[in-house]
Amino acid sequence: MLLRRCILIAALLVSAISISAQTEPEANGEIRSLVHTMLEAQRNYDSPRLNSVFTTDFIEISPLGEVDSREKVLGFYSPAEKKKMDGVKVTVEASDYSIRQYDEFAIVIVRLTFNVEAKGMAMPPREMRATIVCRKGNVGWKIASAHYTGIRENPKKPA
Repeated sequence: MLLRRCILIAALLVSAISISAQTEPEANGEIRSLVHTMLEAQRNYDSPRLNSVFTTDFIEISPLGEVDSREKVLGFYSPAEKKKMDGVKVTVEASDYSIRQYDEFAIVIVRLTFNVEAKGMAMPPREMRATIVCRKGNVGWKIASAHYTGIRENPKKPA
C-alpha cells in the first residue's frame, strides 16, 4: 500500500513538472507579445492602446531617471504629442530577452535598438535596456512597470 502511494505521488510530481515546463514557453510568448504591443503603441503614439496594456498602478522610470506616473506616460503618448515628431520615423527592435516568471508576475529584461530617420537622413542607432514587470490578472498579462537605461556607445578605437 505504501509503495503504491509513493508511486502515485511520484507520478503526480513528474506530471506537474511536465505541465509546468509546457506552459512556461506559452506564457513567455504572451509576455513577448505584450512587450511588442507596448513598443508599437509607443512608436505610434497610441495612448488608448497603452492604456489597455498598463495596469492601473503602472509606473515608469524614464531613460532620464524620472519617475513617471501612468497618467504622465499616457499623456506623453497622446496623439497631440505626435505632431511634434513630424518628419521623424522611428523603428524599434527588441532582442536579448530574459523572461523570469514567478506565478502571476514576470520580469522581462530586453535590449531595445532604436533606428531613427529624420527628414530622410538616418541617425546612428540608439540602444537601451528595459526592465519590464508584468502581472497576470483575470484578463491576462499587463505591464505594471518599466525602467529604461541607456546603453553607452562603445568608443571607437584609434586606427
